[in-house]
Amino acid sequence: MTTFDADGVTLERVREHVWELPQEDGMTTPARVLASESLLEHIKDDDTLEQIANVTHLPGVVKHALCMPDGHQGYGFPVGGVAAMDAENGCISPGGVGFDINCLSGDAEVSLPFGRYRPIRRLDEEFENRRVSVVAEDGTEVAADVHLFTETSRETVYEVTTATGDTVEATSDHPFVTPNGKVELDNLEEGDMIRLNPFEGLPDETPPEFTVLDASDFADEDPQLVRVLEDRDLLPLKSTDDAFHRLLKLVGYHTGDGSFSGTQTWFYANPEDLESIRTDIESIGFTPSRVYERDREHSVGGSEFEATEYSVRSTSNAFKQLLVRLGAPTSRKVESAFTTPDYLDRLADWQKALYLSAFFGAEMSTPDTVSAKNFYAPSVSHNRIAEREDAGEAFMRDLMRHLNDIGVRTNALEIVERGENATHETVRFRFGVSSESENLVRFLTTIGYRYNAEKRRRSALTAQYLKRKERHIDARARVAADARAMADGGVSPSEVKDAFDSVNDRFIERSIYGERAERPRPASDFPDFDEYADRTALHGDGVVDVEIESIDKLGTKPVYDIGVDHDAHTFVANGFVVSNCGVRMVKTNLTYEDVQGREEELVDALFDAVPTGLGGGGVVDSSHSAVEGILEDGMEWALREGYAVPGDLEHCEDEGRRPDADPSAVSQKAKDRGANQIGSLGSGNHFLEVQRVTDIFRADVADSYGLEEDQIVVLIHCGSRGLGHQVCSDYLRRIEDEHPDFLDSLPDKNLAAAPADSELADEYYGAMCAAINFAWVNRQLIMHQTRQVFADVFDTSWEALEMDLLYDVAHNIAKRETHTVDGEERDLYVHRKGATRAFPAGREEVPPAYRDVGQPVIIPGSMGAGSYVLRGGADSLDVTFGSTAHGAGRLMSRTRAKQQFDAADVQSGLEEHDRIYVKAQSGETIAEEAPGVYKDVDEVIRVSDDLGIGDKVARTFPVCNIKG
Repeated sequence: MTTFDADGVTLERVREHVWELPQEDGMTTPARVLASESLLEHIKDDDTLEQIANVTHLPGVVKHALCMPDGHQGYGFPVGGVAAMDAENGCISPGGVGFDINCLSGDAEVSLPFGRYRPIRRLDEEFENRRVSVVAEDGTEVAADVHLFTETSRETVYEVTTATGDTVEATSDHPFVTPNGKVELDNLEEGDMIRLNPFEGLPDETPPEFTVLDASDFADEDPQLVRVLEDRDLLPLKSTDDAFHRLLKLVGYHTGDGSFSGTQTWFYANPEDLESIRTDIESIGFTPSRVYERDREHSVGGSEFEATEYSVRSTSNAFKQLLVRLGAPTSRKVESAFTTPDYLDRLADWQKALYLSAFFGAEMSTPDTVSAKNFYAPSVSHNRIAEREDAGEAFMRDLMRHLNDIGVRTNALEIVERGENATHETVRFRFGVSSESENLVRFLTTIGYRYNAEKRRRSALTAQYLKRKERHIDARARVAADARAMADGGVSPSEVKDAFDSVNDRFIERSIYGERAERPRPASDFPDFDEYADRTALHGDGVVDVEIESIDKLGTKPVYDIGVDHDAHTFVANGFVVSNCGVRMVKTNLTYEDVQGREEELVDALFDAVPTGLGGGGVVDSSHSAVEGILEDGMEWALREGYAVPGDLEHCEDEGRRPDADPSAVSQKAKDRGANQIGSLGSGNHFLEVQRVTDIFRADVADSYGLEEDQIVVLIHCGSRGLGHQVCSDYLRRIEDEHPDFLDSLPDKNLAAAPADSELADEYYGAMCAAINFAWVNRQLIMHQTRQVFADVFDTSWEALEMDLLYDVAHNIAKRETHTVDGEERDLYVHRKGATRAFPAGREEVPPAYRDVGQPVIIPGSMGAGSYVLRGGADSLDVTFGSTAHGAGRLMSRTRAKQQFDAADVQSGLEEHDRIYVKAQSGETIAEEAPGVYKDVDEVIRVSDDLGIGDKVARTFPVCNIKG
């Protein structure tokens, strides 16, 4: 096979296991995927190929951007991505290292397309197939795919309350969009402005599924028309189809402001709104016209005037017949017998609202004031000829009934006029939405107007004004009640007046003496609506700036977050993680026979000794000076403090210390997050696993590494915990602030990078190296605890058990290295995201103990498939900048894994069939890390070995495992 078709992307085979994405517009180099055909079948299933192609857009990329055999979709870079950027003229990218997530409490309501919302905790159900609403930079609302769902057991949350009474609960590091860009909650305070979209929508109820239309509904049409609809997946049309939801809007609007002419379908609106209509027509498979413009003369009440009319049409008869059968009136509406479509009664409320809001966008009046602080009832007028009066009344009453079902009260239906047109007597009906504030706010924030941006913007201002006014009146009502209570208790009127400085004396007198029968009016200095509208910033379709009234700490709760596929990232927090996730392997002189029968004792002891999970808690409680020392000196700190021996440093990548580390470039917030997590595993795929060596492939190298069959080893996989997360969050904010033009030039803002010659790049590199030092110490302290556990369980000192470090290798880092490119030595930032350094024999960075055979490479597999020890391959420098895979690579998301695998079954199956004992903080973690969620690690290793980038040395298999 010379090419591989990856769902429309053609990969060219360069040689065995090497596939190239051709260089296209914007790509500074080609991209390559290192994989067998069986692995490509998995890699093509997500956005990995698009992401590795995007990496080549970064300035200074040399040779190729590379995806390792375990590659899968990440953020910005794919996991398993490797890219080298020129250290002088290129960039350094936190996106090439990792991505951070910040969290909301589970009740936060996430807006979805089609006017729905769902609590974030319920978005885990098949989240990969979901879309959410994102507010783009210009304030417009767009739909975006969800690529990530996270759930954290417990975090401290804060309640943010605005001056309009809107609330949300979030962690302190969750960014909010403000007039000054994205700002973390920790850096906001009372009086600051944040942006809010007042439109809430309706709960995301699952609608009853039924067939709305099928081929039999078009039996009297040309069969070719039916084929057109079938080819577009519009027949059969189900009540749950996205196309049906778009059609509900189109039918509703067309009923109000559309017409048919022959086979043509016309819509009339402002140009901005016609573009939205065009988008929906295109989305269901038809081709709309451009927006037409013409001047027309009109006569109303004897007055003549000229106005510009804008329109869009579809010439497809299939499209017309579809709308007709969904309820769009075919003849002149005033003479027609149409009512609302019968199927509306079978739909969920949010679906009914699509039809209603589109009709109201065409026909309902815009919210407007009857006085400075009060509003008219938005109303709908509708004309029919006298012969169709019953149908006209039924149509209007249906609209009122559906509104009432959704919880919006209406005024009574009235006949406001009987008159005549050129040929018939006519009847004009009208009803309005009750203008009581709570009711009007509900209408504007749950139904509102579609295909009418101007009405939506006016609605946003109206809703926010009314919410603010009601809070103001409520506060005055509380003062009135308190004043009456004080007076009834014997407090003199003058003392009561002195007790309240927010109201005038006359207000207190009326409250005390019972002159007020109703709720108070707004104070005279409360702004009129027009004043409020003039001073309130409005963006896009209806996003407003609102003042923070309070920020209150609530305590700890489970928290959640999602990631979206859109440059705005307005829901998910835009923090990149520099976790220096890595692994280390500890050797022992124990054999599998020594451990058999003691597995449960060993796993329980390890679980008790090594902190796991998402929260705080580590092996040591660190002072400020200790954290500074760890960030500066890495493993040298552990040696000084008695947690390491010299041999540990000698067998660690970079001897466990990055000399470029700059603790002063790490924020205090990051240091605080790391202080109580030193020596903890974390969660997810991080683990501590006792293993036995089952296979030796290169005896001479294994001998140099001190490995032999049946030997017991310990694998530790974890990173820099919350400190690394915070480092990257901090620097992402600075990249956004200091290099916005640079960021805007990238195809994906998750690639966020700082120019290599910038001060920011230097500071970020210093902070990242400090986080790397922290990660090495983190794993060292876990190893220290592991040594103590083995000593206790086997009643032998760890030294006598020969528990020596084989090697510690980092996974998620960017390093400044020198490589030969096209015969010339180049200073490069080599980014390895979910990839492992794999230097061959002779490279000076390899520790002296292994320099003659090559660097050890440790690649974990799943709990049920074992892991591998490799050595840096002879071809790794030429092919991958000295890199190879870092694991098996996920096949499915954590949420899908929880849906597919039962934790108890996984745990018992591993124990019964493979004698693997697993213990975790929660059953969810076991399900998320089930063997079936990973690629075939044997195939990943085979590709690495065949390519000469990582040579097989030994294979290990789990004995017992602890997870967060």
